[in-house]
Amino acid sequence: MIMKRWMLPLLAVALATTACSSDDEAATPLRGEGKVTFDCSTEAFVANVTTRATEGYQLPAELIPTGEAMQLTLSGAYTEEGENGSPIEKSYGPRTWATVADYNTEAPELEAGIYNTTAHAYQNSYTATISYGNMEAEGAAKPCFKGDAATFTIAANKTTTVSLSAKLANSCFVVEVTEWMLAYYTAIELTIHTASNSFTFNPTTTAPGELIFVKPGQQLALSGKAVKAQNGVEVEFPKTTIGSGTIAAESCYTIRVDHSTAGSGALQIAFDDTFTEVPAVDVELNGEGK
Repeated sequence: MIMKRWMLPLLAVALATTACSSDDEAATPLRGEGKVTFDCSTEAFVANVTTRATEGYQLPAELIPTGEAMQLTLSGAYTEEGENGSPIEKSYGPRTWATVADYNTEAPELEAGIYNTTAHAYQNSYTATISYGNMEAEGAAKPCFKGDAATFTIAANKTTTVSLSAKLANSCFVVEVTEWMLAYYTAIELTIHTASNSFTFNPTTTAPGELIFVKPGQQLALSGKAVKAQNGVEVEFPKTTIGSGTIAAESCYTIRVDHSTAGSGALQIAFDDTFTEVPAVDVELNGEGK
């Protein structure tokens, strides 16, 4: 008799729970449209590739795009019920908006597909990615950001929020010279070469030069010219490949230029934990090197 007294309340709870689940299921639309909003963020820290690096490099705040400035690409697929009751697979996109702000203005409704009462889920799958900038463009203030694809589902008559994050997709570098370099040479002109561009710097202090963004997966080279402070002789530094390999995405490199202590006038380039020596060639008055 005691067991029966316990079983009756438990049975009542079970029946009530089943009834609530049935009511929720019955209230769920079998098909319809839903919306999605995107919470976008950008990673400001990148790898700091320098011989003295102890922590990551933080990109300048003015170069970090807002979430709404990101380009958005959206694609997906959903299942509809055909005329004979059989499922039909349909696709969405891909569609691209120039900015997330444009997407928010349009606020498109997306098909949720049919509701599977067994799986208790709508039959759809969407994928979104964000990006910013042009990977082919190199120069100052030209960062390129890309995010990993995020896959999600939507529900009819509801709004889903999806988080998207982007990281620096290209590389960047700064040029520094040492006090010894500035003491030995004047009128310094240094040029960093990529596969398709070149960037020239005229340092007069040891402060880092302008931050330059370039494509990853390539090796950099350095050339230049200067005047010896001691005797006014002009020298040239022939184009020389620097570093041990290609530069990586999501990384900031410091190219530190020093005067060699050997007394030859050569440059010693510190880059990605390696050192490269660039010879100095005296320039004749007629412009030809020795």
